[in-house]
Amino acid sequence: MSEESAFPAQAVDIDRKPPTGFAVLNVHRHRDHEHRPAFGVSGVCGESTLPFTVTAAQLRPDAIRLGNLRKGGNWPSEIHRIIRTWSRRQDALRGWIDGLRARYGAGLRLVIWDDTDYDIPWELLWLEADAERSLPAGHLGALITVARWTTVREAGVRPMEHGAECSGPVVGYYDPAMRRDADVFQDFAHQHHDALHSLLGELTQQELRAGLVYLACHGQYGTELTDLRLDVASWEEMDELDMTALRSHATLVCLNACHSARSVHNVAQGEDALRGFAELFLRQGASGCIASSGQVGDDIAHAVIRRIVAEIAADPAKPVAQTLRDFRARATAALPTVIPWTSGAGGRPDEQGQHGVLAFLYSFMFLYFGSPLTTLRLTPRGHEEAS
Repeated sequence: MSEESAFPAQAVDIDRKPPTGFAVLNVHRHRDHEHRPAFGVSGVCGESTLPFTVTAAQLRPDAIRLGNLRKGGNWPSEIHRIIRTWSRRQDALRGWIDGLRARYGAGLRLVIWDDTDYDIPWELLWLEADAERSLPAGHLGALITVARWTTVREAGVRPMEHGAECSGPVVGYYDPAMRRDADVFQDFAHQHHDALHSLLGELTQQELRAGLVYLACHGQYGTELTDLRLDVASWEEMDELDMTALRSHATLVCLNACHSARSVHNVAQGEDALRGFAELFLRQGASGCIASSGQVGDDIAHAVIRRIVAEIAADPAKPVAQTLRDFRARATAALPTVIPWTSGAGGRPDEQGQHGVLAFLYSFMFLYFGSPLTTLRLTPRGHEEAS
């Protein structure tokens, strides 16, 4: 592998140490000697560093994207097995993380600063057990608290500086086919919008003071920025707005929309930068963003995100990233003991088994961008004036 990236990510100040117990994993675009897309990783946590590493097993791993979970795509069990196999090849990375697990235990918080558009499902990285150090086997995002980040160039913010205390009512927009999502907030102060234009207009008002902005709608993704859409709005149209409400008050944004966590490397518009909806809301001032790395139209995915939001709302003192860790741990415990083959008895697929693996993978599809310490406290219904 060449050590020179064809599209170098913006430099991260690796000497600026994160707080104790915080680790930062930096992921950069790279090219090998045949100019094939690859990725390099480096990490820092106190005095423990992972030097910039690129191996022959770090080509762009398109087969493990959760965006492949779609009708006509891979079987859930296929993607699960591919991710396990891929994980076992990431020796240096797994060794560094295991050292941190041994040192910090449950107190470890990992920020994955991924400046690629490779859609690598880092939360599903498989870690082996280590009996000598009392380390259990499992998937990264179910074992430790994980938060995502991507370089937000114009804002120049970092996710480790402090955690926000998001508080206030819910402001939501729900596509007619997804209005059941609103049921999660029946016990909280809730401003319901029937059109995306109406909600986005509210975000330009400084006095909004929402704790959570929730969008349940269709999302579109493609290879160029012009392909990205939420409901009726394109990325460019939303980028024109001045969402002053997100800068004037700590607010969490949740996007229950297909592919809303995915980014585009915007070279078509002449810049070496990642652009997407998570990046857009963070740059506009959101204190955190939950978004989907794949297609969420299935009933299972809707149930998953409703449970996630309900659990976050039920324990406002617990950081959002930690709630997601605990949620993924329960999803892992519910995974079928024996992962089904693609062809079961009599050559027919085990539909129930595949359904169980699908629910597990959906639980890891929703990514959280922001500080690992950020919390959310929603205003109870009837207490609007107190907020």
